[in-house]
Amino acid sequence: MKRIRTAAAALLAAIGLAGCVSAKTEETKNYRHISMEKAAQMMEEEDGHIIVDVRRPEEYEEGHIPGAVNIPNELIQEEEPSQLKDRDQILLVYCRTGRRSRLAAEKLAGYGYVNVYEFGGILDWPGEIETKKEGMMDLYLAGGCFWGVQKYLDQFDGVIKTEAGYANGPDKAPTYEEVCRGSGHAETVKITYDPEVIGPEKLVEYYFMVIDPLSVNRQGNDKGVQYRTGIYYTEESQLPGIEEVYRKEEEKAGKPLAVELMPLKNYFPAESYHQKYLSKHPDGYCHIGEDYFHLSDEETAGESAEELKERIGQLAYDVTQNAATERAFTGEYDDFFEKGLYVDVVSGEPLFTSLDKYDSGCGWPAFTKPIAEDAVKKSMDLSYGMIRTEVRSSSAGSHLGHVFSDGPKDRGGQRYCINSASLRFIPYEKMEEEGYGDYLALFEEDVESAGL
Repeated sequence: MKRIRTAAAALLAAIGLAGCVSAKTEETKNYRHISMEKAAQMMEEEDGHIIVDVRRPEEYEEGHIPGAVNIPNELIQEEEPSQLKDRDQILLVYCRTGRRSRLAAEKLAGYGYVNVYEFGGILDWPGEIETKKEGMMDLYLAGGCFWGVQKYLDQFDGVIKTEAGYANGPDKAPTYEEVCRGSGHAETVKITYDPEVIGPEKLVEYYFMVIDPLSVNRQGNDKGVQYRTGIYYTEESQLPGIEEVYRKEEEKAGKPLAVELMPLKNYFPAESYHQKYLSKHPDGYCHIGEDYFHLSDEETAGESAEELKERIGQLAYDVTQNAATERAFTGEYDDFFEKGLYVDVVSGEPLFTSLDKYDSGCGWPAFTKPIAEDAVKKSMDLSYGMIRTEVRSSSAGSHLGHVFSDGPKDRGGQRYCINSASLRFIPYEKMEEEGYGDYLALFEEDVESAGL
């Protein structure tokens, strides 16, 4: 931890000088006043600092600096804040106009905090302000490293804002270092959402797409109690929809999930340098595949989830949108070898042809390759305690299945194991009629290559 106490400040503290010089000067007896610009620069540093908003809770809710923890000045004047455990920690203190922040900064320094910086009022703040609109709701999701989970959830319509933080541990605000040492808190993303646009059950469906729900205290390469998975709700009205999704995931897994489902006990915002980390550091580590950060770009334009479900059916919806898997040997195209084209049931984009289909005996349609390399996207899938390669359609992002390296060696060695429910078959005789005439040449080329 950095120590930035100045020699002058140490001398003043040692000789016990009373009083406080003007907040406009650089040095005071116990704390430093800094400019808004300097405060913004310090918030970008990865030094474990905490931003302290000393206004009343109702003022804080109306709008605050992202990542700020709310500790009202009135409480600071009464006793040392339990949320601030490390007296060497850098504290960046502000209020509405600067009056209360100066009082709070001096009191904090009096308690023995040696790195207190005060920068005045939020009315002059040039940066981002977070606000909570009326009628919005909060849900807290722990899914491993919060850098990737925050970026992933930011993309969906109805998500008003997200914040990285620490939840459901001891009732004292931890530092990142303490969390890493096993404080008991889970790295968690707070989601503020508009329930008229997106419900908690949909958020949880998206959540299950990027976690391994059977893994205990681990996601991707990250290990530790802080990386446990958890769904922490704030309203009883959220629970029925969440429980329904949870039950379906458990049925798919065939065993109890390792995902906590419980009310939120406590939550503390993470340091500001953690907020939107991957947006500021695109090359930063993330256990979530890059493709998952663009799902919202691939959703069917102008079609709601209910409309899509009605159009393609419940099973196809669960498979393509929630990465479900149909039961083996039950799919329409498992034991099916008619000549023609297989397209995405959601978007209609061509994916596979009958030319590359074969009987693998696995219980699902199997292909040696897609119709074109860019027709599908692949990403690592760590769900259910396995390491697999997931396959999705490129334009709609529909979950299709997985690809394995146990296919026919003379045809490339790949086995694309695909859910029938994710596909629609276009018979060769109807390809022209349905707008896929350009692909008829593939079958002609196959005849020519066979010497027929």
